[in-house]
Amino acid sequence: MRLYPFALIPLILAVIAIGMAFTSSGIEMYLTIGVGIATLLVSASVLFMYGNKSTEVEQIPLENFSLWADIGEPASELRRLSLQDGLAAAQITRADLSSLASNAELLRSRSQLLAGRTGFENLREDKIHRRVEFLLNDINTITDKIKSTNILSAEIIPQIKQSAAQVDRIANKFLEYETGKPEVVYLYIEPLRRAAEKLSRDLRMASTNISKFLHWAAKPESTSSPVKIKSVAETELSPLPEVQSQTEPNGEITDEPIVFREAEDL
Repeated sequence: MRLYPFALIPLILAVIAIGMAFTSSGIEMYLTIGVGIATLLVSASVLFMYGNKSTEVEQIPLENFSLWADIGEPASELRRLSLQDGLAAAQITRADLSSLASNAELLRSRSQLLAGRTGFENLREDKIHRRVEFLLNDINTITDKIKSTNILSAEIIPQIKQSAAQVDRIANKFLEYETGKPEVVYLYIEPLRRAAEKLSRDLRMASTNISKFLHWAAKPESTSSPVKIKSVAETELSPLPEVQSQTEPNGEITDEPIVFREAEDL
C-alpha cells in the first residue's frame, strides 16, 4: 500500500489530539478523545481505500479504440466509377488507405503503452510496437505513391497483401500473449488482437476491390463481329418459273403459269 505525505497529516493530527486529551480533565477530555478517535478512523479508512490498489492494474493504462476509423468496406466506391474516372479512383483509394494508416498508428501507440508493463514483458521482448511501426510505414509508402502519381497501378496490390500478412502475424502474437495469462492481461490484450484482425480484413478487402477495378479497366471492350453485306452483283438470283401461255375456251391467250399436278398413285 502506497501512502502519501499529505494524506497522513489528518491521521497524525488525530493521534496528537488523542494524546493531548489525556492531559485535560472533565468532560472536555472525553469529547476530545471521541473526536480524535473518530478522526483517526476516518483518516485510516480513506488511506486504506485509496492506497490499497493493485499495483498491476495501476501500471496498465486503460485502452480503448474509440478513435478507430471505421470506414466500412475499403475502396468499395470504386464499383461506381467508370473507366474514365481514374483520378477519382486514385483519390478514393488514397483516402481509405490513409484511414487504415491512422488505425495502424493507433494500434502502435496502444501496444507501445503496454510494452514493459508488469505482465506484458513479452510485448517488449518481441518489439511488437516496432512491427506495427514498420506496417505503418509500408501503408504510408503506398499512399504517398498514389498521391504522387494520381494513378492506380497493379504494383500496389501485392504491397497491400504483404501489409495484411504482417498484421496477421501481429494478431497471432497477441493471441500467444493472452493465452494462459492472468485475466487482467487478457482484458488488455484482447482489444489489440481484435483491432489487428480488423485491420488485416480491411487491407485484404481494399486489395480485392482495387484488383477488381483494375481488371475491369484493363478488359478490352467487346466488339461484335462485322456483318458482311453482299453487293447486288454478288447476290445469286433464283430463276423465275417459266410462264407458258395457255388458251382459254373463248380463244384468249393468258400468261398465267401452268400448274402441273403430280399423278396420283394408282
